[in-house]
Amino acid sequence: MAFTNEILDGVNLLLSIDGTPIGASSSCSVELTRATRNTSNKDTGIWDSFAAGTITWSMSSENFVNFGGANGYDELYDALVAGTPVAVTVDYEQDASNTWQLSGDAIITGLPLSAPKGENVSFSVSLQGTGELKRTKTEGA
Repeated sequence: MAFTNEILDGVNLLLSIDGTPIGASSSCSVELTRATRNTSNKDTGIWDSFAAGTITWSMSSENFVNFGGANGYDELYDALVAGTPVAVTVDYEQDASNTWQLSGDAIITGLPLSAPKGENVSFSVSLQGTGELKRTKTEGA
């Protein structure tokens, strides 16, 4: 059975670091950006022209703090301080045979913690991709 033709619920897309979903996540996002190179010259007249350049990508997530949970603030703090890339994935699994994934290595660049009076303690994590962001899609028959 192939993927169903339906609008996806955001709860079904998960951001994971080193194979474990970030605990108590309330949202995640992925951004891909293509830079351009200016190729304008005298022949292009008053119009600028451009060619495709490099691609960069980043991921982020909003999360509630749970100091007893897996892959929470403590673990991400340690990874930020270490400064070494972590393996990241954003996954959608419709069922056992239909999966979609973006994956790559990224460096944690931000980890703000927020504790407003009378509200839940939360944190964000920002990740800058290093190298290729791979897309894989598996569709069962």
